[in-house]
Parts: sequence; structure tokens; C-alpha cells
Amino acid sequence: MVVSMFVLLLFVNGDIKEFMGHHENDKGQWVEMGMSGCLGMKRTLKRNGWRDSNSGKTRFVCEKHKVLVKNNYKGLPTVVRIVD
Repeated sequence: MVVSMFVLLLFVNGDIKEFMGHHENDKGQWVEMGMSGCLGMKRTLKRNGWRDSNSGKTRFVCEKHKVLVKNNYKGLPTVVRIVD
């Protein structure tokens, strides 16, 4: 199913290398991140030592995209591909 949602993207040398649109909340439920969850995940990464490079070659970004969502092997919705 193609949906529009916020995803956390890792850019390396201008190419998208990793992305995620869902996470496990405090209650242990698998949920869509949304903008607040995406920014929260980015803050957590910075607290744990991640730094965007000054040259911009590696960086995390929260953006809204159309994505293909399918259930993974556990039956949980997961972003498979960025469509746009």
C-alpha cells in the first residue's frame, strides 16, 4: 500500500542509505512515527553521539514522502521503498 508519511532518512554522499517510518512506542506498540516521533528519534541519535558531517556528506533528515508499506515477517507494517 502506498501512503504519505514522515520518514527518517540517512543520506550518505547525497544518496539515501537507510530510512524508517515506524517505531516501538513506550507501551511496546508498533506505530507510525509522524513528525514528532521522527524528530524525537533524530534527537536520540544526536544524544548517543551521531553528528551530521560539516560537509553534508552524512546527515539525518525528517521528510514527508510517499512510501510503499508492507508487513514484515512479524506482521508489522514497515516502509519498504520510497516512491517519490
